[in-house]
Amino acid sequence: MNIKQRIENLSKELLRHQYLYYIKAEPEISDKEYDRLFDELVALEKKYPEYAFKNSPTKRVGSDLDNVFAEKKHEIPVLSLDKEYTLQGLTKWVKKIISNSERELSFVVEEKIDGASIVLYYKNGVLDSALTRGNGMFGNDVTENIRTIKQIPLITEEKSDFAVRGEIFINKSDFLKYNKSFENKYSNPRNLAAGSLRNLKSSVVAKIPLNFLAYEGFFKNQFCNNHILILLKLKHMGFCINKNIAFFSSNVKDISVVPNEFPEIIKGKIKDISAYIEGKIKGRNKLDYEIDGLVVKINEIDIRENLGHTSHHPRWEIAFKFDSPIAQTVLKNIVIQVGRNGRVTPVAILEPVKIAGSVVSRATLHNQEYIEILELGPGDLVSISKRGDIIPAVEEVIEKSYENPAVYKFQENCPFCGSRLIKQGAHHFCKNKKCPERMKRSLIHFVSKDQMDIDTLGEKTIKFLFERGFVKIIPDIYKFNYDLLLKEEGFKEKRVDNIKKSIDKSKSRPFKKVLAALGFDGLGTSVASELIKNGFNSIDKIIEIASKGEKEEFSKIEGFGTITAELLIEHFTDNKNLELIRELKKWELNFKEKIESETLKIKPFENQIWAITGSFKNFKPRSKAAEKIEQRGGKVNNTISSKTTHLLTGSLSGSKLERARNLNVKIVNEKEFLDMLNLSL
Repeated sequence: MNIKQRIENLSKELLRHQYLYYIKAEPEISDKEYDRLFDELVALEKKYPEYAFKNSPTKRVGSDLDNVFAEKKHEIPVLSLDKEYTLQGLTKWVKKIISNSERELSFVVEEKIDGASIVLYYKNGVLDSALTRGNGMFGNDVTENIRTIKQIPLITEEKSDFAVRGEIFINKSDFLKYNKSFENKYSNPRNLAAGSLRNLKSSVVAKIPLNFLAYEGFFKNQFCNNHILILLKLKHMGFCINKNIAFFSSNVKDISVVPNEFPEIIKGKIKDISAYIEGKIKGRNKLDYEIDGLVVKINEIDIRENLGHTSHHPRWEIAFKFDSPIAQTVLKNIVIQVGRNGRVTPVAILEPVKIAGSVVSRATLHNQEYIEILELGPGDLVSISKRGDIIPAVEEVIEKSYENPAVYKFQENCPFCGSRLIKQGAHHFCKNKKCPERMKRSLIHFVSKDQMDIDTLGEKTIKFLFERGFVKIIPDIYKFNYDLLLKEEGFKEKRVDNIKKSIDKSKSRPFKKVLAALGFDGLGTSVASELIKNGFNSIDKIIEIASKGEKEEFSKIEGFGTITAELLIEHFTDNKNLELIRELKKWELNFKEKIESETLKIKPFENQIWAITGSFKNFKPRSKAAEKIEQRGGKVNNTISSKTTHLLTGSLSGSKLERARNLNVKIVNEKEFLDMLNLSL
């Protein structure tokens, strides 16, 4: 590929990713991968300016403009940020700024919250309009949606015109709770926050747990030369300000500019910036909101104005981006997985490589488009990261395979059943419900710990039973004569007895678990729980309403909507699904809710919010402890926040324990918890 063609391809690719990120709120690649492509285009255009496009993505900030909402011109420049990924590079930037200044400077370090940027314009102290960042010159008017956010003042005591720039975001704990009701429809808090700003109904936006933090104020009558004092003024005007701010100066006396009303601000000398950032990197996962870096900015306003900005970013501030651990290895192969509902996922098989303390040999490749963006194929030398320090991801191709430089292409047919794969959106699907891989995955899902919890039927055992033809569909789990396994290698009498006991025990699993274990698309534990809470406490009631096609009976349940209602009707009028339910009823599975709390005269955990961490002797899996709490009127969240009242701790407790102690949350061990349960009976 020649230089001109590479510049053209990069330009088109970046413009497409800008659209996916800013308009659709559905990014397909990581920020790091986007930055890599952007930096490559910048370098090529600098070296070969004659090939640069007039409307190159390097000449714009990156736009989130949407033609559904009216466009308005920004009254202030709303630019992106230059980025740095290493402490050495950041230190070099700070030193360069200081060396080019004729006087001593101070710097402010703020968290770079991963949300949606917004600019608020006030006229005579009253909110007049709220614009998305747009392309830096124009933004979409989303004022009606912004008015629903209680943290944003609609009227202030400041009787003048001014602008405030800030971030719309969602706390992780709020996101998990909200997203649970939609069966994990949204991939992360940032996508939900950004997407909600473009919802056509502000009444819907009002129900989304959006937050706002202001980080810049722009006043026509500049009253000070100090960013910290501007933040203080915004605070006095009723705006929420992030308390996690640090101030650094080369002159110790300058630290006195930080007012006593900001006691939480960390203060230090310029040389302390690196140590502060290292601490923030270690502690970022303890925050209840996502941050993808830190922003280092000059405190003095007049110096900012003197430095100005490029067409892309201000020269007086820079983003220090948290970088995932990176390693290099060889992509040995790409294999295809098919889920129980037919979705096809390509998986990278890697030459094992150690990264962030663990050995990585596999990584998801999402879909065909993701593979094509990376131009990926077996034999390539690739870089691997752990996104969020957890999920392995292929980030880029370092060197194409010499022997096989082609990009991997999906085969047309399912590798397990031969059916033609169907593309829907960005993904491929096998639509054959009798596909052996789909059938096997349905069995694995049914017996898993979070569903029917048949722990003696692990994935390997299910595969063995399936391949030998002993268990093909879910009812076979209860029909099969497991004594026949005594003839098979590795199945002794004790193991077979344990299998039979765990299968028999699964019949007492609550209705919501049985319902979710069926594996119907979009019908997980949270949807099952909401159905039961709203009166659908038996399978017969659900089937009866579905048979009448009464969508409104389902859609009126909070968080469901038309799509969920239509799915429920589709599932519970399907003859094969109804036959499956009839077969399982014969084996006495629990298809009616038995609510333990009905036998309790009081709900002792009412108004309590619990979190759970560690391993337990009496509650395997931990969801059994959560059920006990909910039965007694309590709520269970996955994260610790200021609203958490109790933390149930077992052995090998994680970071939740330390955070709970810092927030003075009541710590309850397993013995104390059992005593509390007995007292409530």
